Amino acid sequence: MPTKSYIWLNGEFIPADNPVVHSTNRAFRYGDGLFESIHCYGTQPRYLSLHYKRLTRGLQVLEMELPYYLSEDKLSEVIGKLLNKNRFFGSVRVRVTVFRNGGGLYTPESNEVCVMVESQPLDFRFFPFNQQGLVVDFYPDIRKPVNMLSPVKSCNALLYVKAGLYRKSRKLDDCIILNEYGRVTESISSNVFVVKNREIFTPGLGEGCIPGVMRQVVIDLAQKLGYQVSSNVAINPKIFTACDEVFLTNAISGIRWVLGVGNNRYFNNVSRHLSRELNTATFPELV
Repeated sequence: MPTKSYIWLNGEFIPADNPVVHSTNRAFRYGDGLFESIHCYGTQPRYLSLHYKRLTRGLQVLEMELPYYLSEDKLSEVIGKLLNKNRFFGSVRVRVTVFRNGGGLYTPESNEVCVMVESQPLDFRFFPFNQQGLVVDFYPDIRKPVNMLSPVKSCNALLYVKAGLYRKSRKLDDCIILNEYGRVTESISSNVFVVKNREIFTPGLGEGCIPGVMRQVVIDLAQKLGYQVSSNVAINPKIFTACDEVFLTNAISGIRWVLGVGNNRYFNNVSRHLSRELNTATFPELV
């Protein structure tokens, strides 16, 4: 691993330990930006098309101008060059952050953006299936509103920060967040799936969850494997007392099975099967 790593900022490679954000930065001041976390292997981003579609939808919601240099092909090229420059060739987390340029208080003076790409090597290969199941519980203090901002992976993440502090204080592995109607929406950094009699359920996008890239990949994969999947449903928290399995998904870790929600305990037959097939589908040249 090199002694110095780099980030990419608006066309330039800059040492990662250089200060690059000014005190007037709108992402710093107002959370006026959004981001994508992408799993890469061998300098190749995985499921980039899905990440790019979600990124551009978020830019539209936030009324930010898509820069001409941020095409999907260009973003793939930038990521590959950055990973080569940093000599990161295993599993890597790449974060693409887009934030609004210019001044103004709450009302922006410009809709032009800055783009920053960072990389961080992961301590695992592929998508590891956790041998020790996660223990999670509900985050009780704040419910997530359901509105046009709900699906945006914005730089304003205070709800998840607070849930993370609650998780840490209770020595949990994750927390399930409820929406304003008291129904399941997601966890701190993942989408939530429930299995009952081998049928798979996950909250619909209208329930306020982030439209996870891995959520969609797993839905498509499970249907291809013959599972019945209900992906547009409202989930009452009471389901956790009667279901067979629970698992979480995100683009970095893939599938993680949940051993328990509160005092309830679960199996991992379906989640283990899906995790194995997910690795085969995502890394066909390696698995």
